[in-house]
Amino acid sequence: MYEIEADPQANRLYLSFTGRLDRAEMETAADETVETAERLRDGFDIVNDLAGFTPPSPEAAKPIKRAQAELKEMGVDRVVRVTDEETSQVVVNAFERRSRDVGYSGETADSVAEAERKLDETEVAGYASA
Repeated sequence: MYEIEADPQANRLYLSFTGRLDRAEMETAADETVETAERLRDGFDIVNDLAGFTPPSPEAAKPIKRAQAELKEMGVDRVVRVTDEETSQVVVNAFERRSRDVGYSGETADSVAEAERKLDETEVAGYASA
């Protein structure tokens, strides 16, 4: 299951992935992510909640990298991934590896509220806009 929301006022994209998604579901989620991000201004941030997300198959993960590349082209600034003790390190590492492949890095947080606090802080060097 996934949820995708844009907050134009905060210039943030909120993503939430739980359970396991197959290739078709990941394709749809990737397309919806990019479409939703089009409502935001250049320099938007992403809060990506991965708590409870099960590692997808390598085939199902391909759309993730495509969407990450498109988001980078669209002007993503900072990305904070929300994880918990149940979040597989495989998921965290895979998202980070793919994002680095397309030119940005992400931060991590223990909750959506913590992610928002991090993004409300001053800009951090070393992330997408750097």
